[in-house]
Amino acid sequence: MTKRGLTLVVLGRATESKERAWREGLGLVRTVRLTGAAPSGSRFGSRALGLGLDSALVALKALAVGARSPFLATNPWIAVALKATLRRRVAVTGIYAVAGSRSFKMLRLVLRDSPVVTTVRVEAEAWTAAGGRAVPVVYGNTFGYPESRDRGDGVLHIFVGGSSDRDTVAIDQLEREVRSSSAPVVLTVVGNEDPSSWSEGDRRIEHTGRVSPDRFGALLSEADVVFLPLVPSDRAAGHMVTVGALESGLRVLTSDTIGMTGYVDGTYVRPLVAGESVLAQLEALADRTDEGRAETRAFWRETFSVDAYVARVRAALRALSAPKQDA
Repeated sequence: MTKRGLTLVVLGRATESKERAWREGLGLVRTVRLTGAAPSGSRFGSRALGLGLDSALVALKALAVGARSPFLATNPWIAVALKATLRRRVAVTGIYAVAGSRSFKMLRLVLRDSPVVTTVRVEAEAWTAAGGRAVPVVYGNTFGYPESRDRGDGVLHIFVGGSSDRDTVAIDQLEREVRSSSAPVVLTVVGNEDPSSWSEGDRRIEHTGRVSPDRFGALLSEADVVFLPLVPSDRAAGHMVTVGALESGLRVLTSDTIGMTGYVDGTYVRPLVAGESVLAQLEALADRTDEGRAETRAFWRETFSVDAYVARVRAALRALSAPKQDA
């Protein structure tokens, strides 16, 4: 896929440093970007409609500007749209669909033998078992989120963000523990629900509703620790929140799901222990010192930055383009 130079097709904005990482890391000849894509992925109240429409628009843009293959699409629906415009040589990062689901079957029907780089092993295994070609890598990114700093106020600030595969039961449990806590706690929950707030003494719970990407990063960076509650699922989920938290210097407590395989290291990202207090686990994991947060950022930079991710994608594309060895 990379002999002639790739054209990257992507939704959303990017900083110059991120563009450079992709350009130099993969030897890109061009980037086609839809900067007006819906930040949340939803349009008219539907994520499927929003992602489908934006993917079609960016594929048409690639057609209009005369971009040439091979292409690397940063989500599978962009790849589907590119295929619809008769682009044949298309690779893709991510599947984000459970094997056997309607989305998975549609992607297999359209993408066929297109090289796929997934961000979790279970997706690559399912894709390969269904006859496709896939290699898993660990996701990474550089969002440009602010660095978190110790407030020194003695309050534990907890952030919960993201909407894909969210475990509302675990969030409800955490809220009950915050309400009954004798220690000062602020819990900020960002999602698609209506805004609401509760406070009593030095305890506060804030549901912000949907926010812009910049506001999401700002709210996250104001925390001391991040909670990522996920329902069990055989697809990638929670990776963007995890990477964004580490970039800000915050450790992550996550549900122990298949979709997070490869992201839990036991120090900076730890699995939730079922049956034990969520609040107590978050308190134990939070590192409120600036030194500790600098250490977390160094771990992110080495393991989960866009440069680290692009290097892994490059290796995966090379592996996918290598001739098959006879058994």
